[in-house]
Formats: sequence, C-alpha cells, structure tokens
Amino acid sequence: MSGIVVVGLLTACSTPSLQGNAPASSPKDGVAEAPAAPPESGPMPVQDAQRDVVKTASMTIRVRDVSEAADKAAVMVEDSDGRVDSRTEDAGSDRGLARTSVVLRVPVAKLDGVVRELKTLGTVQTAETRFEDVTAQRADLDARIRALQTSVDRLLAIMRDAKDPEALISAENALSQRQADLDSLRAQREALGDRIEYSTVDVSFVAETVGGPSPKEYQGFVGQIQLGWDAMVSVAGNLVLVFGLLLPWLGVAAVASAIGYGVIRLVKARRP
Repeated sequence: MSGIVVVGLLTACSTPSLQGNAPASSPKDGVAEAPAAPPESGPMPVQDAQRDVVKTASMTIRVRDVSEAADKAAVMVEDSDGRVDSRTEDAGSDRGLARTSVVLRVPVAKLDGVVRELKTLGTVQTAETRFEDVTAQRADLDARIRALQTSVDRLLAIMRDAKDPEALISAENALSQRQADLDSLRAQREALGDRIEYSTVDVSFVAETVGGPSPKEYQGFVGQIQLGWDAMVSVAGNLVLVFGLLLPWLGVAAVASAIGYGVIRLVKARRP
C-alpha cells in the first residue's frame, strides 16, 4: 500500500503544468494601433422598474374667443413650470372659423392636471393621450455612448504615448470620427430625455361662430367721435369707389355728348 502511494506522488509531481506550457503573449513592436470602433449592439434588456415612457396629448376645444383662450392656456403652462413651443393664429373669415393652435410642453408629472385645466376653457370636441415606451431606445443610446466614450479615451491615451508621426495622424483621424459620433449620440440622448421629462400637448382652439375678428367697440364720448370719424372716412372711401366705377361710363358719355353737340351744330349751320 505504501508503494502505491509513493508511485502516485511521483506521477503527480512529474505532470507538466498547463499554465507553464502555455505560450506567453507579447505585444507587437512599435506603436499600438487605434482601437476598433465599438460594435453596433441592439437594445439592452432593462428592468420593468426603469421603464421610460413618452406621453403626448392633443385636444380640440371650441371657445368664444380663441386668442383669449390661448393666452389662458399659456398662463396655465407657465404656472406648471412648462413652456409654449409654438403658436399659430387664423383670424377666420365670413365662411371660416377662427382658430388658434398652440404646442405646449409641460412636466410629465403635471400632464394630467394641465389637461384637466385646459378642458375648463371651453367645450372639448376631441381629446387624446398617447404613451410610447422608449426604454429600449434609451438603454441602447446609453450603451453606445459608454462604448464610444471608452474608445475615445483609448485613442487619447494612444496619442499621448505615440512616437511615430503616421500612427499619431491615424489616431487623430480616428478620434475625430469617434468624437463626432459621440456628440451625435449625446444630442439624440438629450432630445430623448427632454421628450421623457416634458410631455407635448397640441391644443387647437376653434371659435364657436363663423366670422372674422369682432367689430371695434366705441365707448363714451370719445368713442362716438371715433365712430363719426370712421363713418365719414368710410363714406368718403365709398364715394371714391363709386366715382372710380362710373369714370369709364362718364368718359363714354362725354365723348357721345361731344359728338352729338357737333352734329347738332353742323345741322344748324347748313340750314338757310
């Protein structure tokens, strides 16, 4: 039994080590090459507790005064720490309704409250709220930004240690491209973050009745003076328009009268 144990120990000591026989890797001579661009990776899985959702809403509200309603909506948004991104107004016509459209941006936590306040401005014709899950898009952008930032840092380290001018130029070219890609991804991530944090609300205020702007109101003694002046100017303008309308006919009548007068004079001159 003791002989078997001794033979086993000798066999174990004589077995070559795998690590000792493995060839040692050695870096190439010269300057290290620029690292390859990070591979394009798909969206990374995220936990349900970290879902990112973009919320948007659109409304059409019938009101008596579209401009006044749009002003009130702007005040509501500003009180909720939001902003007005755009505003367009259509004064309407004899056949069309006046309309004012605004694009509002409000914090996502205050979206429901702002929508409820907007509904109090008039009669709601249409209202819609949409939800878009952008969790995968956000995770993908974050992963690509981290990978590109790592690549940029490696290129900067190569440029600091480079001794060969050609290698330095190659690293600078690669760094310019990677930095441009990184800035683009960061801009996309910032825009996505703004959409996540601030909801977009498209509101269209439509007038209740057909017609253009409301007529001018005249109040008090000064208002009556303005009314009389406006009436006089309107009458004078209408008289000018009538004169312009009759002017061609007056010219024809003048020519006809001249011809008739000449004929009458000629006939009277030939009589004995």
